Amino acid sequence: MKIHIKKILIIGLFLVNLIACEKEGTIDEYNDFSDPAATASGDMTIQRGDFTSFADLSKGVTKRTWTLPETGSIINLEGRDPSDMELIHVQFDVPGQFEVNLKDEFKDSSVKLDTTFNVTVLDYIKTNFEVVSIDAGFYEQTPTQINMYEGGTINFKDTSLGNPNRRKWLFPGGDPSSAGGISFEDDKKIKNITVSYPTIGNYDVSLVTWRQYPEGEKDTLHLKDYINIIKNIDPPTLTEITESDAGVIHLNYNLPLKLTGDLIPYLELIVDGFEAEISSAAINTDDSRIVDITTTENIKSSSVATLSYDNSGGVLMRVNDVAAEAFTNQSVGLYVPSNLADSNIYGFEDGGAGWLAATDNIGEISFTDEKAASGNYSMRMEATEDAKWTRSWSWKEGSEFALKAGQKVTIEFKVWIDPSYTDASFGPWITATEAPYPGTQFWTGISDLPRGEWITINKEAAKIWTVSATGNYFVAFRFQKKGVIYIDDVKVYIPE
Repeated sequence: MKIHIKKILIIGLFLVNLIACEKEGTIDEYNDFSDPAATASGDMTIQRGDFTSFADLSKGVTKRTWTLPETGSIINLEGRDPSDMELIHVQFDVPGQFEVNLKDEFKDSSVKLDTTFNVTVLDYIKTNFEVVSIDAGFYEQTPTQINMYEGGTINFKDTSLGNPNRRKWLFPGGDPSSAGGISFEDDKKIKNITVSYPTIGNYDVSLVTWRQYPEGEKDTLHLKDYINIIKNIDPPTLTEITESDAGVIHLNYNLPLKLTGDLIPYLELIVDGFEAEISSAAINTDDSRIVDITTTENIKSSSVATLSYDNSGGVLMRVNDVAAEAFTNQSVGLYVPSNLADSNIYGFEDGGAGWLAATDNIGEISFTDEKAASGNYSMRMEATEDAKWTRSWSWKEGSEFALKAGQKVTIEFKVWIDPSYTDASFGPWITATEAPYPGTQFWTGISDLPRGEWITINKEAAKIWTVSATGNYFVAFRFQKKGVIYIDDVKVYIPE
C-alpha cells in the first residue's frame, strides 16, 4: 500500500501540473473552442495488483465516459463519479491484455474524442524449469531426481511464469557451476543451458528469476539432491578435438582422465599430408577431461590436420581405470584468428551497403548474388578502360575497424578471376580513415592463378604489416587493366 501511495503522489503531482499548464491562460476562451487531448501517464505494462494512470487533458468537455474492463478498478474514486474525473488510477488484479477507453463530447458538437489505451498485465513471478534433454550412457528420470552416469549432460530450460527477464542458475557439481545474474542481455542468452556432470555425487539445482521491468520480485526454485551422478563403467567418449589460440591441441573427453605412461608414441598427428612432431602430451591441469597436446611447430589455421590414437599401450584411461578407445584420422578443429573487420560488411552479406566506389574510380562496382564464395553476395569489379583505376573501398561510417599502433596484421580474401582479366596483379590496401592516411598495400600477382574458380589468397606468408598509428581503418581493392574479378570474405587479422 505504501508503494501505491508514493506512486499516486508522484503521478498525481505530474498530471496536476500538466493539466494546469494546459488550461492556464485559457479561462476566458474556455467556452469558445474545444481541444481534445488524453494521455496515459503510467506504465502500459504492469504487474498484477499494480495500477496505471490515465488523464483527460481536453478543453470544453460536456460529457466524459471512462470504460474499463471488469478486471480493472479505479482506486482514487473517493465517492466521485468517474465522469467528473480528469485523472484516474486503474488497478488490475488479473493478468492479460486489457483496454481502457475514453469518450468525450464537447461544446463544439463537431469535435469528438474516442481513444483506447492498451494495458499489459503480467502475473507474479513463479520460478520453474524443465529438463529438455539428457545425454548420457545411462539415465533414469523421475519427478524428484535424475540418476545419470558421470560425464553426462543435461539441457535445462527456464519455464517460469510471469515473464521474468532476469535469471540466475546454480549447478553445484556441474559445468558450468553457475550462470546468469549479470545483465538483461546476458541473462536472456541462458534461458536454455546445457550442464555437464563429470563427478559422482548428489547435487542440488537452483533457479532464481525476477523481472527488471516492470519490476517483479525474485522467486527461487531449489531442488535438493535433484541430480544423482553414479559411476560410469563405459569408456570415456571423445567429444571433439580443438586447437587453442596458443596452438595447443585439446582432446576433449566427457569424463576425467589419467595417463599411465608416455602418450606421445601412441599419437599420430598429420598436417597437410605430413606427420607433425608432438613435443608433449599431458592431462590439462584445470580440467582433467582434457588432454593437452603441444606440437614442435605451430599449425596454421589454413592447414588440414587429423589425429589418431593407438590404445594398445593402455596409456590413456579414465580415473577408474577404464581405457579410452582408439580412434583414427579424427579432424582437428584448428584455431582461426578473429576477423578484425566486420564479417557481414567484408563478406558483402549486407549487399555492399558498407562499400562504395572510390572518388577516382573508373569502372563498374556492383554487389551480386550471381557468384559468392560463401553466403549470398560477393563484390564484382570491372575495369572498362586500360590505365584507369578501378577502385572500391569500405570507407563508410560503421564499416571501419580499429587498429593500434605496433599491432601486426595481415589480410586474407577470396577472389574469382574471369578469363577476360588482363592485369598482372591487383592491390588490396589497408588504409586509415583520417589524414595523413597511414596504411599499406598487399600487391597480389595473379598471372599464374587459375580462372573461373574461387581461390583463397592469404598474405600472411608474404607480408605482415606493423600498424604505424592508432585509429580507424578500412580496406580497398584496385587494379587498372580491363577485365572482371569477384571478391568475397575479406579478413583482416593478427597473424598466428
